[in-house]
Amino acid sequence: MNTAVGAQNSMGQGQWTRWGRGMCEGWSLEIGTAFCGAVIRRDTRGEATTWSASINSTALGEFLEREIALRRAEELLESSMGLVLHDWGLYRAQKAKR
Repeated sequence: MNTAVGAQNSMGQGQWTRWGRGMCEGWSLEIGTAFCGAVIRRDTRGEATTWSASINSTALGEFLEREIALRRAEELLESSMGLVLHDWGLYRAQKAKR
């Protein structure tokens, strides 16, 4: 294992990590340096709390419950990771033929 890369990505280690405190709350999920998921609490005076979900700074929407926002980010991350792994396999097979 390349320890320099491991040291750079010490937060989370493939699991949701909570940050902030009180009403300033967010959750991050990092998969290596390829994917960074975030779910952030949004409080607007006079309105229900919402949770904003994103992956790699691409907004996935606003949700009324944190768990729903986390699940949406995980669904898209898992789908994207499947595509990455498929293409990675193709790349490695082509590289081996060179």
